[in-house]
Amino acid sequence: MSSRVQFILIGMLGGFAFWGLFDRFEMLETWRLAVPALVGAGAFFFATLAMAADLGLRRAALAGGAIAAVAGGLVALKGLGFESGAQMLATGHLGGAMVALAVMPVPFALGWGLGGRAGLTDYRVLFTESWNIVVRYVSAGLFVATALLVLWLLGALLQLVGVTVLHDVLRDDLGLWLISGAVLGLAFSVVTELSDTVSPYLLLRLLRLLTPLVLGVVVVFVAALPLRGLGALFGEISAASALLATAIAAIGLISIVADEDDVEAAQGLILTLSARGLMALVPVLAGLAIWALALRIGQYGWTPERVAASALAVVVAGYGLGYLAALGLGGRWRAALRRVNVAMALAILALAVLWLSPGLSPEAIAVRSQLARFEAGRATVAQLPLWEMKHDWGLAGQRGLERLGARDEAALAERLQQLATAEGRWQFEHAAETGAPALDRLRAAVTLWPAGAAWPEGLAETLAGDLRAPDLGGCAAAAGGGSGRCALVLADLLPQVPGPEAVFLNAAGYFSADGVQVLRRQESGDWVRGGQIVLGDRDTVSVAEMIAALRAGAPETASVTVQVLRLGRWQVGIAP
Repeated sequence: MSSRVQFILIGMLGGFAFWGLFDRFEMLETWRLAVPALVGAGAFFFATLAMAADLGLRRAALAGGAIAAVAGGLVALKGLGFESGAQMLATGHLGGAMVALAVMPVPFALGWGLGGRAGLTDYRVLFTESWNIVVRYVSAGLFVATALLVLWLLGALLQLVGVTVLHDVLRDDLGLWLISGAVLGLAFSVVTELSDTVSPYLLLRLLRLLTPLVLGVVVVFVAALPLRGLGALFGEISAASALLATAIAAIGLISIVADEDDVEAAQGLILTLSARGLMALVPVLAGLAIWALALRIGQYGWTPERVAASALAVVVAGYGLGYLAALGLGGRWRAALRRVNVAMALAILALAVLWLSPGLSPEAIAVRSQLARFEAGRATVAQLPLWEMKHDWGLAGQRGLERLGARDEAALAERLQQLATAEGRWQFEHAAETGAPALDRLRAAVTLWPAGAAWPEGLAETLAGDLRAPDLGGCAAAAGGGSGRCALVLADLLPQVPGPEAVFLNAAGYFSADGVQVLRRQESGDWVRGGQIVLGDRDTVSVAEMIAALRAGAPETASVTVQVLRLGRWQVGIAP
């Protein structure tokens, strides 16, 4: 049997398997087998197609079966901690571990098949085969998309003369899966036959050119930190994500510059120095990311996402420390870097296995953290992630809710009852934002200035209508901790209108001018938003700095001269 026919049959078998799994998903889900079967099938066919050209169909299928058995088995065990497979997939971080466990062993299996035990650490084989897999799958995927588009157009053309066979086949789920699988297998056989033509070398040479650019941006970023201040950096909720993404990109570019061996490695001075510079900066990025996560965890406790981000930060830090050690070896830095990459790849595989094992549960860590914060008085009922515990955090979240339900607290019991009866998240959050209890929580959470002033009639109701429960919870926790994350200032900003206006400052969930609201009272007595003017010496508005200045001394009102263009009853101008 020719190799092309073998690849086509493998692809069709994979298409039939996935059609059956999706068609019987609900039935398999009742036995908790749907997600493990999908992961196992994906791992098997991915590995078999990737390795068949180098190891032969029989050996590739055996290796793919072993990878699929481990991945599917671990996913099945992990699923016991969730109410359903859909809930497990919705976590996001488990999906990343599943992909890592299904994909990353393939280059090592190829190394073992081609070179025995020594092949497991043969960096040339691991590097080349990894990028070959990427290029082959991308090329085959593009061909599948193109072929399906052409077939759809041909089907539409035949419909014009009353021939609907092709159109009907493409509309049938089984037919579409079988055709897609066959085309994928055919495409894979062609790209493997043309391995000298369809190779990753061009892509790698192009990606190398980005190294100086990335180094320049990272150097500017690090140099600007002392000028801007770490407080502004860590005030952004996405700081850790941006830092980790940049560090991962730097790791990839460094590895591409080093290539599979010293012969293929970049020899130019600029690329070499750029790679070495990034190697020195990866630990800096990792350290900043860990610091940002630590601050966020200290403020709001652990969540499964923060556990996953912390694990990723530790992996990046491992790369960074290894790269620093490699730099210290002088001219042997490329060889040392390759050993670090192999070691870290194996460490990531081990972490993926641990992540999918029942022994490590980010959801359980998050539940313990949130309950500990609540019991210690560092979080209010409004801040508890009750919805996530019930719907997203699996059985660990259910146990946490049972523990909370045993507490004799009226406010907590009320929220748990709302959680039990709410049909959706919006309804649950809206239940906490209405009524006298919500107004009492708002008045207790927000610091009112000047000291001793009373809340104007109707203002609390207006603010409560704008704030979501998590925002109010952030204000409450901050006020309880003395950090003053939300404040309301009464000041006469419109002298021509009787009574004060209100400036609401919310640093609990906003990091721009959106955290500043100016409200004025209408003749009817209702409070409405006004068009605020926020002036300063920085483009980025820091509400936290405003509140800090407020706490440092009583605020003052000052007039601002603005030239406007009078157009009838309207005035148009530019804020200075």
